[in-house]
Amino acid sequence: MRFSSNRKSATVADRRDGLRQARAAAPTLRSVHPTAALVRVELAFQEESGLAHAPQAFSVYPPAKAHFVYACPFGDCDGVYDLNEIALDALGSGKRRTRGRLTCSGTRSRNGKQDCPCELAATYSLVVQRDEEMRG
Repeated sequence: MRFSSNRKSATVADRRDGLRQARAAAPTLRSVHPTAALVRVELAFQEESGLAHAPQAFSVYPPAKAHFVYACPFGDCDGVYDLNEIALDALGSGKRRTRGRLTCSGTRSRNGKQDCPCELAATYSLVVQRDEEMRG
């Protein structure tokens, strides 16, 4: 018996639902790193074509989910900026600040063409504040 290879591709909404489900399944910041009082993530986007997106900032407190994956700001893009490994490394190693640049690996419509690489670059800044820093 042969199965059809005609698979329906996942929509952007399906992928964003998956992102929400992954966030819901993630452990809390308190359980991942008990001394972390706050993790602040800032994303600044650089688009070479002149189409700019406003910077985004996220604050994660101890009762919040320790999930550091953010959707690309283009509404028709299926990509994400995955900072989970970077954030968990910073928390585990005691780093207070980390910066870098990521490029969206998703696809979107551009210039009338479907499934073009997004490649929107984002500069990230991640700052971890510990309980002792908040108290004193």
